Amino acid sequence: MRRYIGYRDFVERDQRSLVGTALLLTGSHEQAIRLTLWSFHTVGLTWPPTPWENPTTHAQVTLYRRFLRKPSAAGNTALVRLPPRQRVLVVACLHDGRSRAEMADLLGLPVETVEKELDEAVDTLTKGDVARLTKRLATQAGEASVPDLTTRALRALRRRRSRGALLAMAAVLVPIGMIAAFVLLPPGMAWTSSLRGHSTPTTGESVAATPTPRTMRAAPTPGPTPEPWKPPRTLLAIRYAIPAKCPGGAVPAGGAGDVTCAGWTLELSDADRSELASATCGRPGRCESTLHVGDAAQQLAGGGEKGLRVEEPAVSPDGHRVAYLSAAERRYVAHDLRTGVKRYLSPVLAPSDVAAGTRVSVSADGRRFTVELGGRRLRTDFATGRSASLPDGRRAATVQAAGWLRQNYRVWCDSPNGRHSAAVRAAGDGGERAGAGDLHIIDAGSRQVVRRLPLPAAKRPAESEVVGWLGTREVVVRLKEKDGGRTAFYRVDAVTGRTRPVEGLPDGEPIVFGALTAP
Repeated sequence: MRRYIGYRDFVERDQRSLVGTALLLTGSHEQAIRLTLWSFHTVGLTWPPTPWENPTTHAQVTLYRRFLRKPSAAGNTALVRLPPRQRVLVVACLHDGRSRAEMADLLGLPVETVEKELDEAVDTLTKGDVARLTKRLATQAGEASVPDLTTRALRALRRRRSRGALLAMAAVLVPIGMIAAFVLLPPGMAWTSSLRGHSTPTTGESVAATPTPRTMRAAPTPGPTPEPWKPPRTLLAIRYAIPAKCPGGAVPAGGAGDVTCAGWTLELSDADRSELASATCGRPGRCESTLHVGDAAQQLAGGGEKGLRVEEPAVSPDGHRVAYLSAAERRYVAHDLRTGVKRYLSPVLAPSDVAAGTRVSVSADGRRFTVELGGRRLRTDFATGRSASLPDGRRAATVQAAGWLRQNYRVWCDSPNGRHSAAVRAAGDGGERAGAGDLHIIDAGSRQVVRRLPLPAAKRPAESEVVGWLGTREVVVRLKEKDGGRTAFYRVDAVTGRTRPVEGLPDGEPIVFGALTAP
């Protein structure tokens, strides 16, 4: 029963609240306990839960659905006299804390219908007094007599485990028996079915029901589908990632969560590492190569009028790990190029997950990846594979300051820790000095410019913009001379203002940085 580690604690923790919910729905302690045990059993069938699944929510939803399939009512209270669906809406929204949008999705109803039926139920029960009804529900649920259900719940799982073992044994023995029967039967005998036994064709009789290989029809060939990326193992480090050209161009936006364009190219480089067949070592002490990630999403449909959302991968600062939204698997994945280990960072995306945008990021040590799906945040430790939902908290300061930044700067980039933003104030704009402009480091919380750092002077008039951050201290800025002049990239220390040129970066492409300092 090692598979069910943690299940007993889950039952002990949630049995009182679930029995209370079931008692409100049914009005009977006996039926409430039976309904709760069914819910526990259903959750146990898929134990252990995935890291992004809340077993309590799973049990509550199972309980609602089971009740709606087989509604029952005992007693003569006003609540149990409500129609089953209204009863579920009242208990779920006012007692269990489920939102109306959640229940609309669960029941397959428009949100307006859920709101109307819930308001009608509240009017019937307390003349529209929601606070009084919520308090009454809590009191009634608290009066539930709850025996310890852990033993009964575990016994049901043990019975399931025994049945599963027997079925697995049968699945192995039945094919063996059929093969043995075909081998041991005299020639000419053909099995017709497991119920009719066997028959021996007479002389001149053909077995027309058994087609020869020439007459058998080939199975239809499935249409082309994207394949998950399988990277080669390499010690080369990812310097940066740039979007590849979409095959056939980007497709029109479809339903929420549809990938409309996929493909990123990883530029790799390192000293004296040429184990990849595609690696070239033209310069002394430096080998370079590229890898194409065909199923890494570039654009994601937001659904309806929300248009397209830009998707970018996340590359660890050491350049050995990359994470992205897989167009083939419709979930976030991460790869370690040195070991070949692959981790799933999220469940398969649902339309609700992309409503408020999706994003993947990586910690400074390259170990923890965080995926944002709608209002949820999932963090995965790559080393152990363990994932956990981060508690709800306030949005990062850079997110809250986005409106203010949009009014004051054309382009800006947020730091990985969500505390600062970097943007370029053009030369001569707002009284700034002439030249390539100044780099502004903005404290997103106070919305104050804490650093004004001069950028390198250009020989010709130039436009400059922030390309991205290297960690939480350095900013990469692109300076492009006007009228077809050259483009140069610089690393700027956000504390000291020290600038250093960066060679070998492409112009005109979104860039996601990794080990940019690789030789």
